Amino acid sequence: MVKKHVAVFALVILLAALPETVRAQDATTLLTTAAKAMGAENLKTIQYSGSGTNAGIGQNRNPGAPWPLVRVKSYTREMDFDAPASRLQVVRDQNGTEQTQNQTILPNAPWANQFDVWLSPYAFLKGAIAGPATLEAKTVAGERFNVVTFTRENRYKVSGYFDQKNMIYKVETWVDNPVFGDMLVEAVYRDYKDFSGVQFPTTIINRQGGKSTLVLVVSDVKPNAPVSIQPQQTQGGGGGGAPPVSVQAQRISDGVFYLMGGSHHSVAVEFADHIAVIEAPQNEARSLAVIAEVKKQIPNKPIRYLLNTHHHFDHSGGLRTYVDEGATIVTHQINKDFYSKTLTAPRTLNPDRLAQSRKLPTIEAVGDKRVLSDNTRTIELHLIKDNPHNDGILMAYLPNERILIEVDVYTPPAPNAPAPTAVNPNTENLVANVERLKLDFERILPLHGPGVAMKADLYRAVGKTPAAN
Repeated sequence: MVKKHVAVFALVILLAALPETVRAQDATTLLTTAAKAMGAENLKTIQYSGSGTNAGIGQNRNPGAPWPLVRVKSYTREMDFDAPASRLQVVRDQNGTEQTQNQTILPNAPWANQFDVWLSPYAFLKGAIAGPATLEAKTVAGERFNVVTFTRENRYKVSGYFDQKNMIYKVETWVDNPVFGDMLVEAVYRDYKDFSGVQFPTTIINRQGGKSTLVLVVSDVKPNAPVSIQPQQTQGGGGGGAPPVSVQAQRISDGVFYLMGGSHHSVAVEFADHIAVIEAPQNEARSLAVIAEVKKQIPNKPIRYLLNTHHHFDHSGGLRTYVDEGATIVTHQINKDFYSKTLTAPRTLNPDRLAQSRKLPTIEAVGDKRVLSDNTRTIELHLIKDNPHNDGILMAYLPNERILIEVDVYTPPAPNAPAPTAVNPNTENLVANVERLKLDFERILPLHGPGVAMKADLYRAVGKTPAAN
């Protein structure tokens, strides 16, 4: 009887292990069949070009809107699958002005850049064949797919969806994003055509965080074309790491510190028993450096408030650090639901301090106006109404110090920069709002640009002269 139970137990163990072995074998068979069907067996390099639209990530008018798409006049990419490496040039037509974007991704690039190579169906095939890979079946929108998954750098899962013709319909993976945390990125491939023996999609749709970032119609493909992908002096994703964070504190008046350095600035305002910081841009590294400088300039007081101007990712990427610091996030009401989700989203790929402390955010929503005040200082937050840049953008006003703090709606030019050829509609809108609110300010602390500006500088930018006080 005991022997019978042992035999049955052994059979159960064998049957439990068998499906994984079978799945691995099936994955290999599927990948071999797909590589042959797609003409990728001997594919080393590729060049392709086309046109379409692309988008700036996290730059929508409000958190619920699509990311704004801009016409792509030309898109040219070459890829070396053995490296793997990629070079891309995009010419965009934005409001009648051409802009050129260049991106080089080298083999030593961080995953935040390198993932874009592995989204290619042919790079995916090579990575999955190198294995180990697993196979499972999934149904998406009523259509059944075979899904193969492999892992890069022992933590980044990359999955390819194969249709019934063994063509790759979609490749997806996850990257760390300062706002979204573990963010889904995916590329969808449609309308395959034969180009010199290689089946290549003529429609490519890329998405990040569920929103489209590229819609490309491919017009030309050159398999195994000679490519030479070298580092560029200025590149997007070639490796080398991020530059060190720099923060320089400038005391503007009693209890007001302008925290500059890099492309994005913040402002710290001292109250009797606490501190309010205006803006947490970019990422955790920037916020940690700013917090350290704030504590140096204003010791022994907690940061109670982080005042957020708007949700654009370059201005909200450091919010999580202030939640971990214990600060209340003060933002326009249009952002509250969005931040409630993103500030509690999983961050497993690159855990930050908030992921470790697991503190829950406190978010205070602002409508048209919010005043923070005690017997030492007053900050007024005002909605910049009808702004073309963002539906919920706030500016800060310090009435006693006669200081205005704003971002993205007026950026003073660098010294000796050529005069703009047209008036910025965001700047015109800012002037209309400060006049509507009758804000009596003398100085401006822009959160972009070379430094402090004066009221006369703002009015000069719109071809006006400020009225005498």
